[in-house]
Amino acid sequence: MKKSFTRREMLKAAAAATISAGAATNGGSALILAKQPLRSVTGPVGTPRPETNHPWYRRLMVGMEVGPTGANDKDQIFYSRVTGEEIVENLVRAQVEYAVIFMKDQDFAYYNSKIVRQCPNLHGRDLLREVLDEAKKHDLPIIAYFQIQYDSGAWRAHPDWRMKDVTGRDIPDRLCYNSGYLDYDKSAMAELLEYEIVGFHVDMLDYGFGPPYGCWCENCQAAFRRRYNMELPRPEKLSWDEAWEKILEFRVNSNTAFCQSLQSFVKAKRPEVAVDFNYHGYPPFTWVEGELPVMHALNGDFVTCEGLPWIFGHYNPSLLSLFIAGARLGGPIQIATSRSVYDYFDPTIRPVAEMKWEVLTYAAHGTQCTVVDKVNYDGTLDSLVYERLGQVFGEVRQKHEFFKHKPIQEVGLYYSSRSRNWFGREDAPKYFAAFSGAHKALVQSHIPLGMIMDENVSAERLGEFPVVYLPNTAILSEKEIRLFDEYVSGGGNLLVTGLGGMYDWYGNLQKQSSLEGLLGVRLVKPILGYYDNFVRLPGGLSHGEGRNLLENIPPDWPALTWGPAAVFEASQAKTYGELLLAFRPPLGQPVVPGTAPEPPSTPLSAGEKVGPAIFVGRRGKGKTIFVPCSPDAAFMSNFRIPENRNLIRNLIRFLNPEPRVKVQAPLGVEIVVNHDEAGRRLLIHFISFSAAPTSTAAAFPHGKTVLPPMMEEPMTYEAQIRVSGKFSKVQALSPMSKIVVKGSQVHLETSAVHEVVIVNL
Repeated sequence: MKKSFTRREMLKAAAAATISAGAATNGGSALILAKQPLRSVTGPVGTPRPETNHPWYRRLMVGMEVGPTGANDKDQIFYSRVTGEEIVENLVRAQVEYAVIFMKDQDFAYYNSKIVRQCPNLHGRDLLREVLDEAKKHDLPIIAYFQIQYDSGAWRAHPDWRMKDVTGRDIPDRLCYNSGYLDYDKSAMAELLEYEIVGFHVDMLDYGFGPPYGCWCENCQAAFRRRYNMELPRPEKLSWDEAWEKILEFRVNSNTAFCQSLQSFVKAKRPEVAVDFNYHGYPPFTWVEGELPVMHALNGDFVTCEGLPWIFGHYNPSLLSLFIAGARLGGPIQIATSRSVYDYFDPTIRPVAEMKWEVLTYAAHGTQCTVVDKVNYDGTLDSLVYERLGQVFGEVRQKHEFFKHKPIQEVGLYYSSRSRNWFGREDAPKYFAAFSGAHKALVQSHIPLGMIMDENVSAERLGEFPVVYLPNTAILSEKEIRLFDEYVSGGGNLLVTGLGGMYDWYGNLQKQSSLEGLLGVRLVKPILGYYDNFVRLPGGLSHGEGRNLLENIPPDWPALTWGPAAVFEASQAKTYGELLLAFRPPLGQPVVPGTAPEPPSTPLSAGEKVGPAIFVGRRGKGKTIFVPCSPDAAFMSNFRIPENRNLIRNLIRFLNPEPRVKVQAPLGVEIVVNHDEAGRRLLIHFISFSAAPTSTAAAFPHGKTVLPPMMEEPMTYEAQIRVSGKFSKVQALSPMSKIVVKGSQVHLETSAVHEVVIVNL
């Protein structure tokens, strides 16, 4: 059933709106207001820009995924009123550049399939044909959504394809990657390749999100025997030994072989059709899902994953964009999110300001964004979704020239998949807390960062960053340590926190850290019974080399650094401050050496000093800093005091006091710095998140677990920018922003959710 759209003219007027840019000259003082309009979007939806012939996934920035809410055959109304005409008409209103349309989900096909059961409520209608015929009028690229896990229809029909747990029992709705399910999916893809689709979005390739950890089916046993010349082990519990390593390796290889076989099949038939896989190699996912960050990010023509602030938090859009860029260096990236407030299926719509913040965060990082709309239960669409997204996508399209430029990143944040798997094991926050806390601290400190992965680390990659930061990287190989040594000796700066290098390859505590020689320290003892550790910096640091360490940190005050810690002494490094333990150990069972105790829920106050808090070393032309506790993990804990963030910022500034761009802005503003080399300009993106405080009264007695706030309105704020080196003029993109330039200092006043300060070189 077609809907009428009473606000069509208003939306067309909004789509034609332009954004202006101002200009300033370097030197003197000037108040700059916007004068020149930015190039507006022209041409039909999805039309290639004249300057490029790249495939759609490299040149287009924003799109939508449209699918049903909960496939079922119990209700006659389910999906019965959906039409291709209505879908495309709404997509055009939303100013999308491409669209992903459900064609195979857990139960049904929504096209004329002879392989997959067709949705009964379509009564023989071919929805893909309807969508493609309508999309052709608008040059709108259409991608087919194609579900793998959890294909309950195929699972019910083919018991021999089911994943098995270690005891041989079926794992519900999970299908084995080494079974005949692969050929079944190829047959369904062959049908869809007869249509004019431009790609497949394959959702999703995983082993589930918890036990049982599959798969021990006969197919997997035979494949394992061929690969390793041994039987597939059947551990009664997770063994964390050489046998378990082979099992983990077999799982990730089975996953990626399935992906690559599907992609090769598609390319053999139609090389121009793109294939992407919903990826789960990023935090908070672990070995459980059966993916490695780099290995599985390389599957497909581009990598896709899910942002979803309502489940992963409001720092996830930034973290995820940076993470995937590090995992697939130079590769195209897509992140999916939802228009809903609480999950994929609720009928709510997020405010425009919040969706702008999220989508423009992705865009500033050069990432394509797909917003998912689960349509009404009967198949009709909520026009307000598309109206609001039209405002969001319209702004991204208007600003297209300012995205996807070379990033300028001061800190390389190191991610260790080995530490994730073998140190974190089944307790993911044990590793993730420090990594996520480091990202959060750097973003709030307005220090631009990138991410370095242990799977693809190289001397060249390390050399891209003035500072490399290892947050609680417990396990390191000899190759990694050699690369870090060469990096520092050549003039790089290395920051290490927590239990860096203290665990062996299989996640067992060692008698010394493998980084001791590089850092100029010696392990005295691990702190096994305490999570409540404290850092105290003496007031005497206000003079001399360490004076910057005290910025925004009270002198002589023990700041709680809740998280893993150890006692070290200096062999060659210079020391600053004091590491203190809690007043006494927690009451309870004694801690078994080599294990991680369950931390007490409430920390004690500070007690005795056990060693230095900061070790500063020099090696060749570079510097190292080692903090044998976890201010980064503490900043993600329940006891997240700002002093831990400020300490991390001060340590970075100690190592790299004069970055290319230095920004002071409110904590809710993220900074992304890009170099437009062709245009000879720096592009400094400001993305602001503002929201009202949360309330816990209605959640009592669970008030400590409250949902994050919604962002309903933009924030008016000021920022100070210092640019090193010469520049000719400064422009503010928004017509409402103001800029004052004095020498190398730039003062910005803005109320834009996303602002770009353009520094012409």
